[in-house]
Amino acid sequence: MVALFVVATILLCVGIELLRDRSKQRKAAPSAAQIPADRFFLPKGFFISKAHTWVELTFAGEARVGVDDFAQKVIGSIDRIEVAPLKKELNKGDTLLTVAQGNRVLSIPAPISGTVLTVNESLLASPQMLHQDPYVAGWVAVMVPKNISPELHLLAIADDAAKWLRKEVSRFRDFIKEQAQIGVPATAGVTMLDGGAPLNGVLEQFNENTWNAFQKEFLKAE
Repeated sequence: MVALFVVATILLCVGIELLRDRSKQRKAAPSAAQIPADRFFLPKGFFISKAHTWVELTFAGEARVGVDDFAQKVIGSIDRIEVAPLKKELNKGDTLLTVAQGNRVLSIPAPISGTVLTVNESLLASPQMLHQDPYVAGWVAVMVPKNISPELHLLAIADDAAKWLRKEVSRFRDFIKEQAQIGVPATAGVTMLDGGAPLNGVLEQFNENTWNAFQKEFLKAE
């Protein structure tokens, strides 16, 4: 009986320490793995969708979701953000949010199925928060997941996500070169054709046709 009590006490102490460590990690900025090519970041423990959104699971069984570093950087300045309303039930691939830059609009799909529980009102009031901190202060919404286990298997994490993003950056450069040849401003074409310039804000230099093409190629529902 004494032995069982001792074991139970040890397990309790270990559990408390794990919770304390997790709490400290939540308060700090997430540790990020850096993709060297263009300084895109992937925080550890975040699941990444091929539509350039992310999912972070919480102890409460909920899921914070947002836009990844790649998407927010290539889009550039954002005039306004609209998010699906509270209590809205979304299927994976339904529009979670739209971002607008003048008359140009992109619809970004939900990475998982579930109900919108909370929306980041601070982000709606100040869209530039998405650029300043896309994974912490710039989160988009909290959802109550519906099919989280099978849907997580379709998302990438850690090294797999990093490898995928490197390929995605290369694919995006090819996409921009093609768009430049179609007839966007010459400065954009010269900037991107060398293959080594930063991609920050590059979509600002393109028209609605390119934005629509970007939507179909890079923000399509999985």
